Amino acid sequence: MKYPLSRVCAFPQKGATDSLWGRALGLTPSLLWGKGLLAKVRSLASLASRSASLLAALTMAGLVAGCGPSNDAPTGRQGAAQTRAQPAAVVAVARGKVEVEGGLLELSPATAGMVQQIAVEEGQSVKRGQLLLRLADETAQADLGVAESELALAQARHKSRLARLPQLRQSLERWRAAEHADAADRQSVDEAAQALRDAEAEVALSQAEARVAQRKLEQLRALQKRHELRAPEAAVVARLNTAVGSQAQPGLTALVLLPARPLQVRAEINESFASAVKPGMKATVVLDGDGSPAATLPEARVARISPVYGLARLQEDQQRGPVRVVESVLRFEQPPSGLRVGQNVRVQFHE
Repeated sequence: MKYPLSRVCAFPQKGATDSLWGRALGLTPSLLWGKGLLAKVRSLASLASRSASLLAALTMAGLVAGCGPSNDAPTGRQGAAQTRAQPAAVVAVARGKVEVEGGLLELSPATAGMVQQIAVEEGQSVKRGQLLLRLADETAQADLGVAESELALAQARHKSRLARLPQLRQSLERWRAAEHADAADRQSVDEAAQALRDAEAEVALSQAEARVAQRKLEQLRALQKRHELRAPEAAVVARLNTAVGSQAQPGLTALVLLPARPLQVRAEINESFASAVKPGMKATVVLDGDGSPAATLPEARVARISPVYGLARLQEDQQRGPVRVVESVLRFEQPPSGLRVGQNVRVQFHE
């Protein structure tokens, strides 16, 4: 009697992870069976049909050797312990890239001018508000000096006029007392009162002039700050795109900062796995593409998944055509060490 081979023993199948990577990279069954593999299978099938007896013998041998019990196979409690120790099943795989939360900071000056000073270098750590570079501002410096002098003059004038008021008030009181004692006429009292009113008006005017001078100085100082580029937050200088003596323009990146924020992974999930990945799901992240052995990073979790599809940017073979993906962001449960922004990684999502 001939037994179908499928009933005797199931042939070993290709690893689940390899199959997932084939789907993640957009490989179809036709591509996997390309380059003559299908022809070879057909040739083997033809040989098998001409050697039925040999095939039956090999089938029975496979039944004995492949399906029979093995001395090395775990049984009983040992097998149950190994089953419990198996990791969670992989439901999806994806390629990803390490990035910093919020992205890199590309800074440019607020006004055009020649770079006069660069106060930092690449790789240097900077604090919030620290000076990064300064543009030449001779005209602004001169205007600032004039404004400071004008403010000092206005303040001195106001102080001088303000100092006259106590004397004029005292004089008015003496004239009123003399009038009450019939020692002075009314006209002298009125003149003293008018002098006090004029002095108070001059004080109010000088005070307004001092305020205008103060506002002008503040405006020029703000203009001077436009010639300076300072760090918006604690960071590391990742790249300098300018040099002393070169022209800087608004909108053209002069420096790139790596902010002191947590690192994360942005992974591209193939559309075949989009429904299998959920927020909060655990994931294993390993380095990829740097020529060194894959290093396992701290466990990560899916923070969010994009609601829209996009085209893959991390696929290796561009000749396969566009691959639709969904972007997901993963955050490490522990800060990784030795990881750099821009490194390529592979991600395995677990149930």
